[in-house]
Amino acid sequence: MTKRQITHRVGDDQKRRDQQPDWLEGLRGNFDAEVHLPADISRDFLSAALLWAIDKRVDFALFHEADEMIIAHFGGDEIYLPSRWSDKRWHIGLEDKEPFDPGD
Repeated sequence: MTKRQITHRVGDDQKRRDQQPDWLEGLRGNFDAEVHLPADISRDFLSAALLWAIDKRVDFALFHEADEMIIAHFGGDEIYLPSRWSDKRWHIGLEDKEPFDPGD
């Protein structure tokens, strides 16, 4: 097992409340695509979407900002993640290829 030490001083990563620390931005930068959901999205819908993504082995990270939930992921996995359709509602998957309906 490798030991790692944090070598930055306390406060180096502190920013305003509405900003993420640099190390968190770095982690988020590892992904090449994001889905931005409103912060008040149904927890049932978010749970169903994340469980579906886990089941489909999508590599993702979930970030929470003041007014939105962000699912960072790699391009090509969009079919397994939420998207906003022409009916202005959130669904899991792309509009022309819905793989999962949490209402079923």
